[in-house]
Amino acid sequence: MFDSGLNEQQDALAAVPGDGPAGPTGPVSSYDALPIPPAHLREWRDATLGRIRGLPRRRVLEIGAGTGTLLPRLARDAEVGEYSATGSAAAVAALTARVEADPVLREKVRLECRGAEDTHGLPAGHFDTIVVDSVVPSFPGLAHLRAVVERLLPLLAPGGSLFLGGLRNLDLAHCFRTGTALARPGAARGDREALCRRIDREVAEERELLLSPALFDALARDLPAVRAVDVRVQRGVQHNELTRYRYDAVLSTADPAADLAAAPRARWGEEITSAATLAGHLRARRPAVLRLAAVPNRRVHDEYAAMQSLFNPLESIDLAPQDAPAPAPEVLCRAAERLGYRALPTWGERPDLLDIVLLDPGQVPAGPLTGVYAAPVVEAAGCANTPATDHRPAGPDAGPPVRLPKGAAPSARTAPGTLPSHTVRAAAPAPHALSAPTATAGRSATRTRPATGIWAGAGIWAGAETDAPPSEANVASLFAAQVARAPQAPALPGLAYAELDARSDLLAHALLEHRAGPGTCVLTALSSPAGFAVAALAVVKTGAALLPVDPALDLAEAPHPAVLLLDETADLLLPAVPGAARLVRDAAAGPLPPAGHWPVTDADRLRPPCPGDPLLVVPGEDGTVAVGGEAVAAAARAAPADTAWLVRGYPDGDAAIGLLSALVCGARVHVPDGSVSRDVPHEVLGWLRRRGARMVLGGADDVLGALLALARAEGAGLSVSGGWAEGAGLSVSGGWAEGRLVVEQMPGSPPRPAPGYRAYLLDALLRPVGPGETGSLYIAGAGVAQGYAGGPGSDGERFLPDPFGGPGGGTARMWRTGRAARLDEDGSLRVLDAPAHDDPFTDEHATFVVLADTAGRRALWPATAAIPEGWYETHGEDACAPCLDHLHSPLDDDLDDLF
Repeated sequence: MFDSGLNEQQDALAAVPGDGPAGPTGPVSSYDALPIPPAHLREWRDATLGRIRGLPRRRVLEIGAGTGTLLPRLARDAEVGEYSATGSAAAVAALTARVEADPVLREKVRLECRGAEDTHGLPAGHFDTIVVDSVVPSFPGLAHLRAVVERLLPLLAPGGSLFLGGLRNLDLAHCFRTGTALARPGAARGDREALCRRIDREVAEERELLLSPALFDALARDLPAVRAVDVRVQRGVQHNELTRYRYDAVLSTADPAADLAAAPRARWGEEITSAATLAGHLRARRPAVLRLAAVPNRRVHDEYAAMQSLFNPLESIDLAPQDAPAPAPEVLCRAAERLGYRALPTWGERPDLLDIVLLDPGQVPAGPLTGVYAAPVVEAAGCANTPATDHRPAGPDAGPPVRLPKGAAPSARTAPGTLPSHTVRAAAPAPHALSAPTATAGRSATRTRPATGIWAGAGIWAGAETDAPPSEANVASLFAAQVARAPQAPALPGLAYAELDARSDLLAHALLEHRAGPGTCVLTALSSPAGFAVAALAVVKTGAALLPVDPALDLAEAPHPAVLLLDETADLLLPAVPGAARLVRDAAAGPLPPAGHWPVTDADRLRPPCPGDPLLVVPGEDGTVAVGGEAVAAAARAAPADTAWLVRGYPDGDAAIGLLSALVCGARVHVPDGSVSRDVPHEVLGWLRRRGARMVLGGADDVLGALLALARAEGAGLSVSGGWAEGAGLSVSGGWAEGRLVVEQMPGSPPRPAPGYRAYLLDALLRPVGPGETGSLYIAGAGVAQGYAGGPGSDGERFLPDPFGGPGGGTARMWRTGRAARLDEDGSLRVLDAPAHDDPFTDEHATFVVLADTAGRRALWPATAAIPEGWYETHGEDACAPCLDHLHSPLDDDLDDLF
């Protein structure tokens, strides 16, 4: 599945952003050869950790620890007293340095250089759990696996467990290769027989060990030490090749607490047809154990349907999204868990079906389980492939894509909605570089505004400047003006601007009844584009901040909302919030009738909105980011451009800004139906052309990167919006809410920022660098957020004075990304993973001052850099720590009301 190999996979998982030092880009997707997003990898890793933590682990042995995906996390658990790990010489050397630097790990961890099959000298009957994670696919065959298992079982203490993780499912081999084959541009329109031959060849030439889930019951029948077999599919909300095709198996030497093979069954599609009916069944009957059987596996459904269509010449063989036959397995699991059940998803009676076994912990004793997967009785010999050892031939039919050289293609690492990743093409530098501020004796400077255009100087990448909108022009008034101009213009499918205005008025009044308004926020989890549009405008009209979330993610750090606006799935996933009203949209009930026009006035609100009220709030790693309406106001000054809604699932903050930006300028928002395969860039671009849409919201990150490349090659106009993604450079989706860009791809031109958006590459004195030089990357213009809610000190460390000021000559702020970037001679902007070598904010010997402007905003500033016009010193030159103390001294902050 990952042609780059096991070690690269483990290295990448060990270095997922936020978890330690930077590492490789990550394991690549077999569908498009782009890195799998770190958020997906984190979820996969955390699910594996959760599975292992359910086992006894006072003494742990890990076989093939790599560079530390699991070790530093498991070994820190209080329950673990001893952690032994084996690996290659290089892996052990790297881990040794890491362990020696950590006092907790140094006391517990023992490392040895040895292969998986080498158990010589390891103590027998000693380990409570042995972990073999993501190693088995690299084994040369079933005989090798069996030999390793037979050597490891005697090392287990009585009642111990052997965990085998990251296993690949042989039963879905053709399904997987069908998906990767059809992901290639034009594959669905090619020769059907040739496609079948190619898929068969790729399955036959598979170089990793694939195992049928039934293998482990067959092995247990031959291995008397194994008393319990527990096979489960991977938990997770993300749908990728890890969650679709991988699974875990636990072989336990303890007698099972329960044998679930013959558990009472409820077949999907009969009494239970949704998460809601499952919850109703459990509430009404409260069974001790229930096997929800034959649930269509939504993760593989589209690819499995395409595989079956290969043999029917009357059916299409593309990967167009099919009608969902069942909710995602994680939705069903969490619906049961909210009622106190344990949810154990596993394989079903067919490869495209799952069983979900539900246990009431109050009625089923704790301990090892067996029969979670109701395995058929088969011979072990037929449960594995024979991995190929030769190399694939070169040429167009050489099989699935391989890892691309670093920097050779966009790096897709985030979730739906924004820019081309890693490399952005710009026009060649202008012959005259931008003159930068220069320091004087008092360090004040004369401001020089950036030039406009694709390339505005050696270290400035900027779009055209826009006139500043009137200060009283908030988003609600901008939308009202658009409705007055063209009330019957189409806004979204089946929804004109006047109707959208009326429906959002109705919902706004309902929100106001529940005390939503300025100084509060409203959480939304609505997957319907029209429903989300109505909700977003309603929240804007109340004056509250919008908090759009994905209900499957951890929201522990999210602000406390006054109201939750949810669809039925989100209602199942999100816990109750004390003191917050909960309004659930019933999709089956249809939209409420407009019932006239009841505009929201200041008299209806808790208080009149203020210019500084945030438009939305977004939880981030450094705090909750408050985003103002500047980006939406900037869009209102531009000509309307029809917009495509490619968001899958729940829209995030970036999609919310993009949608509101489209609506205030009168654009039409197009939503593709099931006939458009959103994962095939050629199809998406063709659909965009037919609809006349030039602005894209959402969409898979790799698809957006490919879309920009296609648009550039074919001379099409296209814009994508978004932020910055940790560790991946310029990204096509999600990213940092603190600094957001919108990039245009105009016919005959390289990509450039949209009007009002800028990026700076600055040196140690915060001056633009020259062509080919590396500088620190800062985001400026309309995409800069207001700051961190409730944290003026944190603001001042990252939100700094813009050396070139704001529109109209006032002061403005830029956001410090903490990353370096380089402007190549060909005009490309390449974002690097680490800070610039001369970044003053990473220099432990640098001195700083604290600056403030007349608006009361304060910021850390290098003492050697010129002070921008409109800013003045409030704390003289000093070391960093005293300046930070001054920066973090209490200030009034209206954003505190959100908490």
